[in-house]
Amino acid sequence: MRKNSLSIVAAGMAVGLIAGQAVAVDMSRYVSIGDSLTAGYISGGLVETTQKRDYPALIAASGGASANFQQPTISEPGIPPIYYLKSLVPLIIERKPGTGQPTNLQLPRPYSNLGVPGAISLDVLQTVSDPDNPYFDLVLRGQGTMLQQAAALNPTFLSVWIGSNDILGAALSGVPIDGVTMTPIPAFQQIMGLLFQQLAGYKGRLIVGNVPDVTTIAFTTAISIYITNPATGLPVLINGQKVALIGPGGTPLVQGSYVLLTASSYMQQGYGIPVALGGNGQPLPNEVVLTPDEVIVIRQHVDAFNQTIASLAAQQGIPVVDINSILKGYASKGVVVGGVPLTIAFVTGGLFSLDGVHPSDVGYAIIANEFISKINSSFNSSLPLVDLNPYLGIARKADGAPFDWSSTGFTDEMFESLKQVFLKPAAREYLERMKSY
Repeated sequence: MRKNSLSIVAAGMAVGLIAGQAVAVDMSRYVSIGDSLTAGYISGGLVETTQKRDYPALIAASGGASANFQQPTISEPGIPPIYYLKSLVPLIIERKPGTGQPTNLQLPRPYSNLGVPGAISLDVLQTVSDPDNPYFDLVLRGQGTMLQQAAALNPTFLSVWIGSNDILGAALSGVPIDGVTMTPIPAFQQIMGLLFQQLAGYKGRLIVGNVPDVTTIAFTTAISIYITNPATGLPVLINGQKVALIGPGGTPLVQGSYVLLTASSYMQQGYGIPVALGGNGQPLPNEVVLTPDEVIVIRQHVDAFNQTIASLAAQQGIPVVDINSILKGYASKGVVVGGVPLTIAFVTGGLFSLDGVHPSDVGYAIIANEFISKINSSFNSSLPLVDLNPYLGIARKADGAPFDWSSTGFTDEMFESLKQVFLKPAAREYLERMKSY
């Protein structure tokens, strides 16, 4: 249950190494703290086959510590069952049949991977159980907070990557509201200040990640603001000009707007599309569009969050993996792995899984290498990088033409699943109220 105060007992935390001392890292008791990105959540669920390839597991393997690195593994097809690509053309994404089960729930010690899907920054400090999110019971099992359980393991090395869910709700809901869909900046600063106080004892065996910009994930970038031809995915031209979708308020969307994957079900019914082009002429609802002003608000929060992390980490000499800059680079230029170009495009790009929010297998492997590279450069270590080639089993459209996600894409069920895990109750209530208008 959530505590009434932010005070956390730091008993059991070992003293870090002497400031400035460069040593090779000891990964024998590596522990990771975080959210779904740390847990290895992929394509709408958590499942053992992909948990074995999450970035903490790959880091542990690089450090020769796989045998001791324990996770809250879930049997196939996962909890909930993960999505699979039934057909590429036409695009059909379905959940795998069946129900997964925990496979090592009786582990007598805390898990090495303490990533909890849906967790926000405050949860690291004070949450043991949450009735709105069963993943807390699955991972923490009533044995204490993430931070307390990490301390109990006396880690030789610790990674902390938290904060993505402090802003993700603004993108999922299409409406950035402080205290509802995103953590207010002053609150985040206070929480992270308390967290870094508790992490001070791990200096010399600690690395942290920062917060990615949620306007650069497949969920927010897959659908163009312009009306496209379902057969080709290319923009429809009238008098040589692209035709913008009809946004909230009945006006055409402008550059700098984002259409969320959740808009696809509305667009299939004709929303956002003029009558002359086969639509119903009604505007897309606010919750499936981010306006330029809303994008600015989201990015201001991400920047402030990362400035907070950078400042606190610098004060303590803790290295930071700049995931935000890395993802921005992939969003603008993509990345080539083993001669294969990868982008953030939904399904065809290869970097994101089928929920549009979480990385694919190769995406997680790339993240692992970013952490490993930072560990090596910061701690005078030589952990081997992950070989990315085995993770390139991705489905790609043969002719290279873009898909029209507006007519084939994200289902209501897929959004409901994301909403239940990654939107706080206040945000879910807000979305339900919006549907009545």
